[in-house]
Amino acid sequence: MKEIRENYLNKVKRVIIKIGSKALSNGKDKISRRIIQNLTISIHELRKRDIEVILITSGAILAGNEYLNINVKNTNIIKKQVLSSLGQIKLMTIYSEFFQEKNILVSQLLLTNDIFQDRKRFLNARATILELLKMNIIPIVNENDTVSIDEIMFGDNDILASKVASMVDAEFLILLTDIDGLYNGNPKKNKNAKLINLISEKEFDSKILSDTDDKISAGGMTSKIYAALNVSKFGIPTIIANGMKKNIINNIFSYKDIGTMIVPSDKFVKNRKKWIGIGLKTSGKIFIDDGAVSAIIHKGKSLLPSGIKKVQGTFEKGQQVVIINDSNSENIAKGLISYSSNELNKIIGKKSSQIESILGYKYSDEIIHRDNLIIEKTI
Repeated sequence: MKEIRENYLNKVKRVIIKIGSKALSNGKDKISRRIIQNLTISIHELRKRDIEVILITSGAILAGNEYLNINVKNTNIIKKQVLSSLGQIKLMTIYSEFFQEKNILVSQLLLTNDIFQDRKRFLNARATILELLKMNIIPIVNENDTVSIDEIMFGDNDILASKVASMVDAEFLILLTDIDGLYNGNPKKNKNAKLINLISEKEFDSKILSDTDDKISAGGMTSKIYAALNVSKFGIPTIIANGMKKNIINNIFSYKDIGTMIVPSDKFVKNRKKWIGIGLKTSGKIFIDDGAVSAIIHKGKSLLPSGIKKVQGTFEKGQQVVIINDSNSENIAKGLISYSSNELNKIIGKKSSQIESILGYKYSDEIIHRDNLIIEKTI
């Protein structure tokens, strides 16, 4: 187990560290200065080893509520956005003060999910982060809660961390929370629950994940696993660990058997397909037969109209759709569609050679070309 961790960690030149509100809390619904100070010290040590660090931080609402002391769990989205706008300044001030003690400059980036859905904005955000790293400035990233609405929200900073990790080609993702990692049960309810130290991407189907209620953060273990699986398809391993423990980052990079490490599969998405996997919003669903499933997964083929059973949703050419196994309703892939839903409904089950005679034109023989396709599940 130590050898596996050592093998991955020795290759790390760029790491994403995400710390959640649970780990940042002092137990009294306030930001813990001690935890932030310990984190900055650990990041300073990583930089001495020539490891670039991008920090994803929660805690803006928690920090803002130090002024108002309201019940966050039962408040509405507008008040939470007010708390976030107050707290962002306070949170960044705390980080900046501790990093300045180490002569480290920091920069704040507030992102929304629509950045990952627009190719130009995606590349601009990536270029900005990479330039900050080049200038030895630590990017501190958070969701822009003050302007986020449902359509552009990440939903949780774990998901934001996974998207940033993929966007900047990080070699490792560390998710810090208030428990030691993933257990085979809920440790807050089951005293016999055991910590899972190492698990592969393929093993998650049999695991039961339980979230716990919390007054501060909407995130839980399920979102962390989702984030880990999201970066696994890009070959990025993840460690989920307890950010409230001192020297946790140093211990991780000393290959100690702490937290839960999620090891990605050997087959992962190449760089040229990353944008599809990271950010595009799904616009519809395509259900395919067993023959098409086998051709896509085992033979690396494109999706042809003959394998399609039915279509759900309304979408235009070039948008992203999910491909679903019609036999068991499992998601197996997603990709950029070559035809609109209206066009597709006319050629379902037909041969590629029939497309032009049915539509009067033909964009492509493939409904989704394999170069625009990302496998979500292997069987």
